[in-house]
Amino acid sequence: MATTRVRPSQVTIVVVLLWIGFALTLIGGIATILAGTAIAASDPAVVAEKLKELDLPEAWNTTAGPITIVAGIAILIVALIYAIFAVAVSRGSNIARVLITILIIIRVIAGIVFIVSSWGTPAFTFGIFLSLALDIIILLLLFNHASNEFFSDEVETD
Repeated sequence: MATTRVRPSQVTIVVVLLWIGFALTLIGGIATILAGTAIAASDPAVVAEKLKELDLPEAWNTTAGPITIVAGIAILIVALIYAIFAVAVSRGSNIARVLITILIIIRVIAGIVFIVSSWGTPAFTFGIFLSLALDIIILLLLFNHASNEFFSDEVETD
């Protein structure tokens, strides 16, 4: 007789947060692709002027749009990875839990580097603190007692 595992509420919260991350990353990827398309369709003189204002090489004039589009596609791939992790974690995959932990640790380190390197600059935003807080909450929820039992429990299947 097959037994079923009951997913703890902490894991359900993590899955919901991963799906929210998927949705926000998907929106960001689409917005980046649209921005890249707008840059590519813009007047080259306007793009060159904006690059000059940002102290970037004017030679990037012809490549700024396509590179932004490629970055948007990369962001969509990251969104797909979020979706895969959400499904795998909801099913109790310990491998997915370890991989998402590694990804979150990388994101936390990158967030700390961003905070240190951009403190007091116009690029500095407080959104990074929200992102770091959510990442830490996800880690705490993934590695509490109930979650550990859920991910380590073997279920017999027929």
